[in-house]
Amino acid sequence: MTLISEPTGKGRTPNPRRRAVTDTTATKAGASEEQLASFDFFSLPRELRDEIYLHSLTFKRKFRSQHGARLRGRRVTEPSLLQVSRQFHDEYLERAEQHTCLVIVDRPEFHGDSLKLPRPISRARNLELYLAVACDSPDHFTDQCRVVKEMRMHRKWIVNLCNQMRFLESLSITLIVDPHQHVNECETKVLELQDKLTNFADLKALEVCHCDYAGKDVGWSFANKRTLEMKWSNEDGMLHRVKKGTASSVEEAVTKDFSA
Repeated sequence: MTLISEPTGKGRTPNPRRRAVTDTTATKAGASEEQLASFDFFSLPRELRDEIYLHSLTFKRKFRSQHGARLRGRRVTEPSLLQVSRQFHDEYLERAEQHTCLVIVDRPEFHGDSLKLPRPISRARNLELYLAVACDSPDHFTDQCRVVKEMRMHRKWIVNLCNQMRFLESLSITLIVDPHQHVNECETKVLELQDKLTNFADLKALEVCHCDYAGKDVGWSFANKRTLEMKWSNEDGMLHRVKKGTASSVEEAVTKDFSA
């Protein structure tokens, strides 16, 4: 800090008391800056620290696609913040585990290969799956409906993924069916094989929706408009048809997350 002293006239000497007061002020200012630089974060109540941890999570992070399946993380830890200190690391992870969610979007080219859990999201407690059930069989009376194969395929890789998520507490599944000519036959197979998706211990929600994606060059997208056809009931553990025109409970959130 630069101090501007009053010019001294002829025969005039500086006032030592004035200089002493100025020096004391400078010392106090320096001490304040030092205190701010070494603020004790852990002196804050744990509730307040938890709020800071929560706001420090990344809202959405993209992970590398695997076998055509699209992977996203919601409320994921920032790697640099994990290096602050051991206590910060432990408390930050503890808070993140309650909110971090792995989101997987099935793509047309995905054929049920096992997925590897990304390390930054390995302790996630929440899992959301958005899956397509495609069937192009022209004759459901002589040919086997492809929904049978698709349901079994999805069951296999979901079990593998859930086994990797040792802290999993919540599983949500949205199943997309293309409303083609034989959609009633396909939905009958979904109901017959629903145990492939309904008998997960951590299942919290399961919906079956219609979305017209057949014949599109770019394939289907969860940003497209869809209608809810069936919904899983926690009371009896079964899928039930819903009234026409009922909106999907997850449509708005998924459109926001995956339209980009």
